[in-house]
Amino acid sequence: MTALDINVGRNQSRIRNLSRAKRWLATCAATLASTYALDAIATVAGVLLVASNLLGGIGHVHALLFLASTYIVWGAGLRINLRANWELLGSTGTSTNVLSKMAYDLARLRTSSAHMQRIAADAGYVCMEFAKELPYYAGAFGAAILTDSISSNEAIVFLGGANLGAAVYEYGLARLVRAFLRRADAPPTFLRRE
Repeated sequence: MTALDINVGRNQSRIRNLSRAKRWLATCAATLASTYALDAIATVAGVLLVASNLLGGIGHVHALLFLASTYIVWGAGLRINLRANWELLGSTGTSTNVLSKMAYDLARLRTSSAHMQRIAADAGYVCMEFAKELPYYAGAFGAAILTDSISSNEAIVFLGGANLGAAVYEYGLARLVRAFLRRADAPPTFLRRE
């Protein structure tokens, strides 16, 4: 038995037994941490893609097609993370996205339908993720407008790279959440049969 096995099991039990206010605080802290992690990963991915000049010679139409394709990849990562977020909400009453938890809690007050609660939680999560996109567009195109050293194609490539970074982040966060839930549900090693 390791200390980690005991602590994770205790932590999940503690989360389930937290007061409503403390679950909200945990959700706010997780939202803050996950937002900073997403911004760092997406920004670095976008900058690296532009700096690599891998797509430097593509035309405007191809740059736009590239950007559109990255939204498909990002959507796939987001879909996986939405499932993990739903499992986290159901198991602990917390989320890595405060708007998702808010929508989930409001839906729980209005209906007992798990399907409607999930739609609300997913909609809150997706709305917050789209809101996080706005600063990227403002920054990329603002820089392209204000300086001659950044072209509109480079701004588009940056956005595509940021989307690819966001897709990796969403997938990684989903894996972390699921690992936490699996680990927390597993009995301590001294209770497991080898």
